Amino acid sequence: MEKRTFVNPAINDSATFIKTSAETNGAYTLMEIDLGKSNGPPLHYHNAFSEKFEVKEGVLYMQVGKNKRTLNVGDSVLVPAGTNHRFYNETNDMVKFHITLEPGHAGMENFIKIMYGLAEDGFSDKNGKPNNFAHLAVVLIMSDSNASGWMSLLSLIVRRSAKRAKKNGTEKWLLDRYCR
Repeated sequence: MEKRTFVNPAINDSATFIKTSAETNGAYTLMEIDLGKSNGPPLHYHNAFSEKFEVKEGVLYMQVGKNKRTLNVGDSVLVPAGTNHRFYNETNDMVKFHITLEPGHAGMENFIKIMYGLAEDGFSDKNGKPNNFAHLAVVLIMSDSNASGWMSLLSLIVRRSAKRAKKNGTEKWLLDRYCR
């Protein structure tokens, strides 16, 4: 059976695929996230899919656009494609939540597998960012993760680095190692 749960010790969370894009014929991807105290990912957006966050246990903190929200059990928020967002946990208690991507997105699924695998293998810093910039560039492009604000100025560099990584076999190495 294919591995479904991935642990990222650097950012204190785990992700479990409940339904993958392949299993839903591309309609959606459904993940369950267990997140400890964490700043979560930086503010970002995706153009290829929307994300629905639904809290199952604990409290989830979110920023959608400029608005910050606190979500409790049963609360949900839909983040439309192209909308800046981030999630985080300010407490010492674990929060369990579902993320539904619509449509499903195999690239984001591979992002999770690669980023968490790199962290488990010690190839990330203490915040979960890959030590190798080419690795970061590859997963950002494959997952349609786009930086917000001044960080968006780096997008040209990210795209060029990802293109180089595809040509020199780095992308294939990441996929072969972490996405089998």
